[in-house]
Amino acid sequence: MRPRRWHLLIIVLHWLTLALILVQFGLARVMRDEARDLISRFPLYQWHKSVGLTVAALVLLRLVLRLALPAPKPVVMPIWQRLAAGSVQAGLYLCLLALPVTGLLMVSAAPIQIPTLLYGWIAVPHPIGPDKAVYVAMLGLHEALFATLATLAAIHAGAALFHQFVLKDGLMRRIWFRRDQPLP
Repeated sequence: MRPRRWHLLIIVLHWLTLALILVQFGLARVMRDEARDLISRFPLYQWHKSVGLTVAALVLLRLVLRLALPAPKPVVMPIWQRLAAGSVQAGLYLCLLALPVTGLLMVSAAPIQIPTLLYGWIAVPHPIGPDKAVYVAMLGLHEALFATLATLAAIHAGAALFHQFVLKDGLMRRIWFRRDQPLP
């Protein structure tokens, strides 16, 4: 028998990933402020890299859990909506995994070599050395991936809100913390 909602671990990982992505967006905006000197921005870069690697680990864990734990009963919807939802979710997962990879390759190839210290404690080795062409390519790809992630997230959230407030089919209850708890 399939559950009515996602397993609590998947729910926690879903909302934690969202929170960390919002933190990443805020950090990226502040750390790219050229009016601030590089020394004052150094901790922001380290936090951004640490949170990015954490997001990658959480997404991998979530994918493993999605394979290991039973999925909730599907909500009845037209096939085109199911295909669209699957495509958007796949795109979100792809972006969430590719962003940390492009970020690590970007900092590895950067002309100014700044070590990556996971939460200030663990040195993360850079897989490649300085290479301006790779740095520029990864920077562009990293930014494009974030724009794609933001677009897909907006579509995902919009569809969820449509299901919640227009169709009223209970779709959001599957990813909320308790069935008897009101949704936001």
